Amino acid sequence: MAKVIITFKVMPESLDVDLNGIKEILKNKIASFEGNILGEMTEEPVAFGLKSVVVKFAYDEAKGSTDDLEDELTAEETIQSVEVLSVGRAMG
Repeated sequence: MAKVIITFKVMPESLDVDLNGIKEILKNKIASFEGNILGEMTEEPVAFGLKSVVVKFAYDEAKGSTDDLEDELTAEETIQSVEVLSVGRAMG
């Protein structure tokens, strides 16, 4: 069965949000989705001091889409939005 490799860009609600807290939420939610984070989560500048968190992870394609995971993440108080930057497949 193939793995889906996906990259999310996660925007915090405001400048005041602790990005380490968002990273912890991402770790927990991706783990409960049965996904494995690939590499380090990175912080990317957006504008006026605001930064986003970019995370790449893999999960079994039999799980389907990430719509439920995206909904869970955006339901968090500290997360404004989740954008899918890339989607790919890895065989093996």
